Amino acid sequence: MLTAAAFDPTTAPDLFSQAAGPALGQDAFLKLLITQIQMQDPIEPLSTTDYIAQLAQFSAVEQLQTANLNLGILYQAEAVSQALLLIGRSVATADGSVSGLVEAVIFSDGQPKLLIGGQHIDPADVVRVW
Repeated sequence: MLTAAAFDPTTAPDLFSQAAGPALGQDAFLKLLITQIQMQDPIEPLSTTDYIAQLAQFSAVEQLQTANLNLGILYQAEAVSQALLLIGRSVATADGSVSGLVEAVIFSDGQPKLLIGGQHIDPADVVRVW
């Protein structure tokens, strides 16, 4: 159990300095857990059930991050697959600035782009396929 007397904000690590957004990341969660264990009252250490609950939370955070990574990979594979299916088809963009035959799919910064008449077009800009 962390007591107010045991907590010294001048020596505690800065857990929230990461620019990861409003949620704690896996690293920050682990640092928080370690800091809590280090600063617990030696007379009343963290109970086993509290410790197991925190480890379970850590495990859940880790699994969510893995699932999120896998979803990102799946999304990227789907985008590539859809772009490749457009090769040899005629397409047009929403603003009408580009239309023509998709000659190839190239990758720019890991994202698929359609090559149409020497121009690189984002597949999301395509509104008509024939």
